[in-house]
Amino acid sequence: MTLNFSKNDTLTVKGVAIIFLIFYHCLSSVDRLCGYEVSFGLMPQKTAMFIFETMNICVGMFAFLSSYGLTKSIMLKYKTLHLDKHSTSDFLVKRTVSLLGSFLIPYLACIIPTLIFTNYNPYGTDISFVFNLIADMFGVAGIIGSKMMIGTWWYMGFALVIIFLIPLTVRLYERFGIFCAVPYLLIPVLLQPNFFSESGLENMTRWLLTIPMGVIFADLKILERLKEASPVKNKTVGKIIKFVILTVILVVLVIFRRTDWCEKYFFYVISSVLPVYFIYYLYEFVCGIPVVKTVLGFLGKHSSNIFFMHTFVRYVWLKDITYSLGNWGLIFLFVLAVSLGLSFAVMLVQWLVRWNKLTKFVSDKTAKFFDSILVVKTEAS
Repeated sequence: MTLNFSKNDTLTVKGVAIIFLIFYHCLSSVDRLCGYEVSFGLMPQKTAMFIFETMNICVGMFAFLSSYGLTKSIMLKYKTLHLDKHSTSDFLVKRTVSLLGSFLIPYLACIIPTLIFTNYNPYGTDISFVFNLIADMFGVAGIIGSKMMIGTWWYMGFALVIIFLIPLTVRLYERFGIFCAVPYLLIPVLLQPNFFSESGLENMTRWLLTIPMGVIFADLKILERLKEASPVKNKTVGKIIKFVILTVILVVLVIFRRTDWCEKYFFYVISSVLPVYFIYYLYEFVCGIPVVKTVLGFLGKHSSNIFFMHTFVRYVWLKDITYSLGNWGLIFLFVLAVSLGLSFAVMLVQWLVRWNKLTKFVSDKTAKFFDSILVVKTEAS
């Protein structure tokens, strides 16, 4: 097997995902237009919003890439998928510190000017302000249900859930193979009996299936196997055939996802399957295009910061300027450009204060501390 779904491929896919995210948050419904009239060009508004609403598959894309990447990192660092107590502790601590470290400076860059220069303050006052701020800063607000500065940050809680479920999923995979996905199919049903209904979907359970899919795809190299496969001996002809067939399947999945029957019975499954399928589609047909992958990879490098900050641009700080542009393309470009500029500023601050080195130092020291606790407990038992 010579193919490899590399870090560059991941960045390319993240570039597409962050583009989708901006389109989705800015233009996917009338409510998101904040009362402004927006032109969608030759597209009817209903058609345009159908397309942009579909782009919320970006969340599942990010979730799968996280699960896939974490599994690959385990295989690379520990040379096996089997994690003992010490390896598990090391993995959980370092990944958690790394995640929170990547969030802290964008978080401060968002809340400080918001609290100083605007009247926007979902945190409340007094004790509730302090509690909500701390919970939000440490990424658990979406888990415990406390107030968040901006709704987009619920994903931080899900990112933490992914980190803590990966070791468990890896163990299940070691023992049961691909059937490790079964609990993730049952969890939503157990958590809420009315899950398979339009109003029963919750963010913390909707994309859980991407976690075992990430583990399975990473170990079995499914993306690479699918890309290497050809329906005929001639690779060029095979590529054309695959493009036609896979594009038809993609369109069918997108349309099926919006049917009442799917939303009632299969929306949870397709919420994870469609993003993963689209990642494969991009890997098959987009990741190898030189100029395109360079541009998308560039956006992919900034995707985390853009993810954290773009909603402040379009909704809190520059809402009137954003939507007064009146054109869907200009709105997208404006939010992307400002968010990208803010990302550069954040990365400059991180570089000036040697943030990555500091995060790694804290990560290593914290991991060593928890490992020492495990050693004491092991010796005591």
